[in-house]
Amino acid sequence: MKHNLETALSLILEEKYNPSDPLETLSSLVPSDYLQVLQKNDTILSLNDPLKYFYFLLSGQVSVWGQIAWNTNNIIERLNPLEILGLVEYLNHIPYYTAYILAESKCTLLRIPVEEYIRLIQNNNKLCFLTLSVLGKVTASNMACAAQQNLLSTKDILGHYLFAQSRPHRPYVCPVTRTDLADLLHINLRTLYRHIDAMAQNNYLMLRKGKIVIEEEHFRRLEARYGNVII
Repeated sequence: MKHNLETALSLILEEKYNPSDPLETLSSLVPSDYLQVLQKNDTILSLNDPLKYFYFLLSGQVSVWGQIAWNTNNIIERLNPLEILGLVEYLNHIPYYTAYILAESKCTLLRIPVEEYIRLIQNNNKLCFLTLSVLGKVTASNMACAAQQNLLSTKDILGHYLFAQSRPHRPYVCPVTRTDLADLLHINLRTLYRHIDAMAQNNYLMLRKGKIVIEEEHFRRLEARYGNVII
């Protein structure tokens, strides 16, 4: 079978592949061993392993761990498509991966040897530009998250979010699950539960059948604390 890796990479970098089934778009364009489908909790990268491949996250979510300790939560951040794992290390002349990367859900990845990808973008202006564009988007997203984290503690990020969401009407019932809320606000799930309990005890919210509820008295307390905060 004749493959066309440059076409596949162009589709990936422009995000023109099928995100719900990347294999449908890409399996005829790249060697079969370049595509990986991993299940939840599978290890994608290990800290200090030699930097041999770039991994393009095409679907699913992964978590970045500073170290593995199963009795504590050491998640640095969670990543979604499109990410190029290993590229930052390469650009900083680090010859090994600097974190553990674990699958948080079923994930599809394209794995390509570092030398092959660098050779391709050195000889293909379009792929080089698209790689820079993806890197720029990731950098902007990371800067925005860092700015928010520096402005507010995780407890205040949650408080401000609930204040903003409940402002149009009360009572407000948070419609998302705890897991989705943790992902949305970039807060560790265990920490989120702790903040919710503390805010309930301090009358910033109430829990009704497991749902976060903001009534008028809670909103007034949130407004007093976050009404002048702009993020």
